[in-house]
Amino acid sequence: MSVSSIAMTAPPAVYRARRARLAAAIKRPLIILAGRARPVHYATNLSPFRAGSNYLYFGGPPIEGAAWVIEPGSDGDAGCTLMRTLSTLDDAVWIGATPADGALAEAAGVAVNRLADPAAIESSLKGRDVGFTAPPCIPTIEWTSSLKLGQLTDEEMLTIIDMRLIKDEHELVAMRRAAEVAVAAHTAAMKITKPGRTEADATAAIMQVYVANHCRVSFTPIVSIRGEVLHSETYTNELRDGDLLLVDSGCEEPGGYASDITRTYPVSGGCTPIQRQLLDTAVRAERAGIDACLPGKRFRDIHDIAARVICEGLVAAELLRGDPGELAARFAHTLFFAHGLGHLLGLDVHDLEDFGDLAGYAPGRTRRPEFGNNFLRLDRDLEPGYVVTIEPGIYLVPAIWANDEMVRPFADVVNRPKIDALLRDRFGGIRIEDDVLIRDASAGGPEVLTAALPKDADEVCAIVGTG
Repeated sequence: MSVSSIAMTAPPAVYRARRARLAAAIKRPLIILAGRARPVHYATNLSPFRAGSNYLYFGGPPIEGAAWVIEPGSDGDAGCTLMRTLSTLDDAVWIGATPADGALAEAAGVAVNRLADPAAIESSLKGRDVGFTAPPCIPTIEWTSSLKLGQLTDEEMLTIIDMRLIKDEHELVAMRRAAEVAVAAHTAAMKITKPGRTEADATAAIMQVYVANHCRVSFTPIVSIRGEVLHSETYTNELRDGDLLLVDSGCEEPGGYASDITRTYPVSGGCTPIQRQLLDTAVRAERAGIDACLPGKRFRDIHDIAARVICEGLVAAELLRGDPGELAARFAHTLFFAHGLGHLLGLDVHDLEDFGDLAGYAPGRTRRPEFGNNFLRLDRDLEPGYVVTIEPGIYLVPAIWANDEMVRPFADVVNRPKIDALLRDRFGGIRIEDDVLIRDASAGGPEVLTAALPKDADEVCAIVGTG
């Protein structure tokens, strides 16, 4: 099997340089595992395999059970070992030909003699102080436990985080491709959306585009007329005249880089006055957030800018009363906008989130304690090369409005009769989301990777139901 058939995002020299940079910063060997496919119901019925993101980032070919061992001071070749299991006759019968060692080594950017069998490497690692990172799969956990490998230290994690935060041109080419395919998928779903169809029909239209473009979902698609359920994963509802269909979906291109887009489709191709007011508000809040995505800008401040715009729209729609700035300072918007403005994007749709707030939050920063605000996943000062999502929303969540403890502090500013009327009408929710590359003003400012997909209500309505 040739190297061209192995899905790698960058040339071998890029991966060598990444490994050398990591090796220069570490004080002990690190093992970075690809993981294994998860069985469903019985051992040989496997979910599709997806290699761990850290393993891919450092040049691991996407093969199950593989791993990098990176020694301190390595030049990215010498001092790096790519562990891989040799294929068997059974493998050839059941899954077909697997890449030859020469192709694996060329793709990874190492000499072929840097490849080793995991069984042979065990003896060299046993008893040494070795750190590891791996996807959470049972065989990998059992193996790292038997070798007594250590969890990464904060210093080791921050080294990887700092590298992965800044996307290079090879990564951005992949992310633009993932964005392009997701735009096509959303467009297909908009076209078939009309009363009498189902959420499942729209989901199928999305999936057809992903499969046809050799992509997989970057997360389970959210396709729901109950948009107030932030991560709804069922598709059983019929689309009715007057509904809003919230569609949050993205894909991974073959190298593993993700996209993430949300649009809200008026099912009948038109909006009620309150739907239009709130859709326009969400679009304005998103645009204000995107415009603020400049190097040096604190992401929490961008969240607050979008929240202020949402308060302005809620006042205009007569759902809140008072000065929008004061309402935002009181966090009144969290009754309607109960999540953070966005997150990092890259090799994972919530990039680096397996490292927790060590990745999402700059040193010395912690989450706000208030409901809604505490879901903000990112609080760093933006730098050129970061890719983030900007995704404000407005939701009428029955559970929030039934919770007197949450609502009572804002009783003086909420228009409860109008809110209750919308709840009775099952208003649902609205979210607008795009993927944004941070660039200096001299480079054109923020680049919206997903800009090709319309978001203004009139433009979306012009597409809905035309398929």
